[in-house]
Amino acid sequence: MRYYFRVMNTLSTAPLRSASLRNWYQRPLGQLLAQNELLALESELPTLFGYHLLVLDPPWEHCHLENSRIPHHVIQSVEPLAQQQAGLGGHTEQWPIMSDTIDAIVLPHTLEITRDPHQVLREADRSLIPDGHLVIIGFNPRSLWGLRRALSRKRQQMPWGCQFLSMNRIKDWLRLLGFDTLHARYLFQYPPLQNIRLLEKLRISAAPGDNYGRKYLSAAYILVARKRSIILTPLKEGPLERRRLFPVGIPSSSQGNVRRVN
Repeated sequence: MRYYFRVMNTLSTAPLRSASLRNWYQRPLGQLLAQNELLALESELPTLFGYHLLVLDPPWEHCHLENSRIPHHVIQSVEPLAQQQAGLGGHTEQWPIMSDTIDAIVLPHTLEITRDPHQVLREADRSLIPDGHLVIIGFNPRSLWGLRRALSRKRQQMPWGCQFLSMNRIKDWLRLLGFDTLHARYLFQYPPLQNIRLLEKLRISAAPGDNYGRKYLSAAYILVARKRSIILTPLKEGPLERRRLFPVGIPSSSQGNVRRVN
């Protein structure tokens, strides 16, 4: 069943950027990256529980959600006709979702194609239930891919036209919104080359336990966070005591201790 909500802003460039990124994922380098990202997502899906799972505008040709334990899957796209799997259409920064209804949300490069990533995270915070999970997949700016983007003269081409956001920055934003980062890891240690044969020869990998090597050699990352639930402790009801105006009592006057002045 598909639900199309035409609340999209016609002046927004998100549909064009999303379509351009989706076309790039059809190229050889994009296909390899898509396989790696989907494998990472499939490994995280069995750890997510609930009733409703939302995937916001995935750039891959097919979004495999078979490993998910959540029975109801909804894919939202900024352009419903562009995705056969999309069952929901809406604006990237304004979701047609009721508050506190979604158990898990997946944002695959969504923060990088929008002009207001903070608003996207606020929408995720609004839509998630307490203790709900948020999965973010993004490009790593502190890598060879980030260097390739910095040296690119054609910024309108994807993925170099995306706004690469570092993992640490995402963690800081999530912390301010009340999310706890459960775990995060880097993906796809390949240079940004379209030649598959040359790509296989130049494959680079970090040594086991070398977190800095993985950080600077990886093209992307996946991050899993949980919305922190606020526990309110009720106060015990009891008799209310009248507060004293003075900390000590005032001695009472009597005729015996009052001296009359004539």
